[in-house]
Amino acid sequence: MKISKSEILFLIQTNADLSGKDLTGIKLSEIDLIGVNFSKCILKNADLSKSNLSLCNFEEADLTNCKIDSSNVSGASFKNAILNEADFNFSFLPGANFYNAEMNKVNFLNAKITLCNFENANLKEANFQMAEGFLANFKNSNLKSSNFKQGSFTGADFSNAQMNDAKFFMSDLSGAKFIRTNLEKAEFIRCSLIATNFSEANLKDTIFENNNESRVKR
Repeated sequence: MKISKSEILFLIQTNADLSGKDLTGIKLSEIDLIGVNFSKCILKNADLSKSNLSLCNFEEADLTNCKIDSSNVSGASFKNAILNEADFNFSFLPGANFYNAEMNKVNFLNAKITLCNFENANLKEANFQMAEGFLANFKNSNLKSSNFKQGSFTGADFSNAQMNDAKFFMSDLSGAKFIRTNLEKAEFIRCSLIATNFSEANLKDTIFENNNESRVKR
């Protein structure tokens, strides 16, 4: 059964557990929701933009097409959540956990994803353009046809990921790891590849053009 915004705000004030509730289409923008438990909630088409969502629990929640742009999402957990076409544009997400999440066509344009965990996540056609992902973990994830143009991913770990047709343009990949990564038909153009590790990667038909390369391992 759906509940209203006023009911949700009352429950939050009394530290109630919101897990499992149907919040489809709810408008919760510009609200302090720090630490709220949204696990297993239905948040399809919800608006959580410009809110403080730090340390929130969204594990196993359905956030399909949810707006989470310009929000503080630091330390939040989205393990096993559904986030297809969700929008994190300009959001602040250091340390957020997206382990094993479904995230087709998710938007992280200009987002801060330092130390985020995307291991085992399905990120097909995701947009990371101009994102900052220092030490982000993408191990074993599906990043086919994803966009990393003009982003900074220094020290990020893409080991064993599926990255066919991924696009890197003017991206900083210094110290990044692509160990045993499938990079077939991926593009690296005008990127910084300082001490970048491509050991045992599949580089069939991969394009490398006009990059700044030093101590690259292939």
